[in-house]
Amino acid sequence: MKTKVEKMFGTYVCSDFVLKKYMSPASFAKYIKTKNRGEELDVKTAKAVAKAVKKWAIKMGATHYSHWFMPLTNKTAEKQISFVEIMPNGKLIEDFSEKSLIKGEADASSFPNGGARMTFEARGYTVWDYTSPLFIKEDSAKNRVVYIPTAFCSYDGIALDEKTPLLRALESLNFAAKKVLKHLGYDKVKKVDFFVGAEQEYFLIKTKDFENRVDLKFTGRAIFGAEPIKEQEVCSHYYGMIDDDISKFMNQVDQILWKMGITAKLQHNEVAPCQHEFVPIFNAANIASDQNQLIMQVIDNVAKQYGYTALFHEKPFSHLNGSGKHINWSMSTDTGLQLLDINQKDKMVFYAFFSAIISAIDKYYKLIRLSTAYRANDLRLGGNEAPPTIISVFASEYVLNQIDSIKQNQSAKNSKTILDTGVKTMPKMEKDFCDRNRTSPFAFTGNKFEFRMVGSSQCLSWPITCICTVLANELNLLSEKLDKTNGTREEMVEIFDKLMAEHKRIIYNGNGYDKSWHKEAKKRGFEEYNDSSSIYSILGEDDIIKLFADTNVLCKQELELRQSTLYQNYANQILLEAKSATYMIEKQVLPCLIKYDFSLSKFENKKLVLSKIKDIENSIKLLATLNKDLKKEIEIVDKIEKNSEKTAKINKKMLNLLQELQKEYAKVENVLPENLEPFVTINKILF
Repeated sequence: MKTKVEKMFGTYVCSDFVLKKYMSPASFAKYIKTKNRGEELDVKTAKAVAKAVKKWAIKMGATHYSHWFMPLTNKTAEKQISFVEIMPNGKLIEDFSEKSLIKGEADASSFPNGGARMTFEARGYTVWDYTSPLFIKEDSAKNRVVYIPTAFCSYDGIALDEKTPLLRALESLNFAAKKVLKHLGYDKVKKVDFFVGAEQEYFLIKTKDFENRVDLKFTGRAIFGAEPIKEQEVCSHYYGMIDDDISKFMNQVDQILWKMGITAKLQHNEVAPCQHEFVPIFNAANIASDQNQLIMQVIDNVAKQYGYTALFHEKPFSHLNGSGKHINWSMSTDTGLQLLDINQKDKMVFYAFFSAIISAIDKYYKLIRLSTAYRANDLRLGGNEAPPTIISVFASEYVLNQIDSIKQNQSAKNSKTILDTGVKTMPKMEKDFCDRNRTSPFAFTGNKFEFRMVGSSQCLSWPITCICTVLANELNLLSEKLDKTNGTREEMVEIFDKLMAEHKRIIYNGNGYDKSWHKEAKKRGFEEYNDSSSIYSILGEDDIIKLFADTNVLCKQELELRQSTLYQNYANQILLEAKSATYMIEKQVLPCLIKYDFSLSKFENKKLVLSKIKDIENSIKLLATLNKDLKKEIEIVDKIEKNSEKTAKINKKMLNLLQELQKEYAKVENVLPENLEPFVTINKILF
């Protein structure tokens, strides 16, 4: 008998199992064969799939379908179209053709495109990605829409989305990895998959508090606020008892996601007050990226039903932990070979791919940093659990010892030891091979890597694309080196050893927060990019252009549009923060301070309040002056057209003015009486 979860899991997904029910055996076999080989569907098979999708969708009660895509906004986009068609005789029918399935149209000039499309050049296309399953979304009124995962490109075929480069990078990685595996004796491998499990952190706050704060509404973070009385000193919230309302919310999120075929596995309270985490099971990278977008959307929608608002900003409260989206990733073949399992029987497979990864990350550490570089993440990286902005790889002594044994062609001892709690009644357990390093941006944990720099609001596709691209490039180079050998173990080990020796500087197993590491990193030749906009220029460098061209992931024009979009998004975010700040100071803070100053001036015993009056009046003058200066900067920056120049101007003065305003307001908030607070304080939001 099926359990409750088994009955609901995947019921809203048009899986291969579902398609098999509605397609002829021959058509379905052709579809599966094409999919497994990663080839283009022929028209006849596409028609059969479309017909099956229509039957399934109508049976499920869906009335509309939508091409669902990921423009360069870190969000998804959609256009819902009904199945309704009118025949020449006036009869209404529900129809869905292979053309409707395969191709859609969207305005390519209205989404971020870095100038690749002018306003008058509007046509863009959405193209079905059959590697990611169709699914149904249901709103609160039980209306159902079929969503078709698609890529998004311009009329000229230029990628304007997050999915297209990811699919190209995965194809390139698959091709390169198979070449290396062939040298290692695995010539029957037909496919290498890149698997991802993304931990999603977020905050939940009461919607009434969210609506009370202009900064939270428009920027996702509290620009103003004094340090709360309580923060996270004893980590009492971490893994703490889940509040009843939050538990109900989490359970509903799970059930909706289960229906959509998303494996909700783990949920708990995170370290900061009001902070939580959601973790799914590993999935193929492309599907994992699509599903992560759905996870955030479902969390957001369900939160509203319980009177909460979900915050995915990387640092919504400056004194507390930020939120990340740790990407755990691994690689395996269609034959079941785990390429990153250090304890597998064939250690040469591990050594080949591990050495290639070390080399790739070291060579292109700037690109890996850039893959997580944007304003909100700048506020998070480098403190309170988030890794520093210096790229390094944690490999542990156990891993390095295993590599030494591979070099010597010896069997290394399994270093798993027994964990003894000292309590007789408790069972003894095996410890893991190595510890974890939460300060490492790129940590190896025994059979996978954990990329901890990715921000909570970020789309998974771009960082995964960058990782797959640099790795595909390195595996291609490795394959070329192996081509020149006789295929002996000694020759291959020598090549892997050389890669490790040349790029060992990227390995650091210590505390990433320690000041000594920052000095050491500089000696090793690593640059630290605390300001994201300072690294965007590398997308125009020859070696990066060549890297993406050689791997067929992005052409020069596509890199240029991404670079322009990064500058644009960075500038727009800070402008939004500045405009929100000036609004709050002018419309909310100053009126409250003037009112407080007036009430103090009416005090009978002037001696008791003279110093307070003086402080308040000084604060009024300073805040008004800073606010005036910030408004002038906004006017100047708004007139600059080129995104890179706009960003450069912002960094010179605007950020300093914002910081000064924040600092002065924090002083003021601590002396204002509660009845004169201009907006709800962080203390009240969190507790």
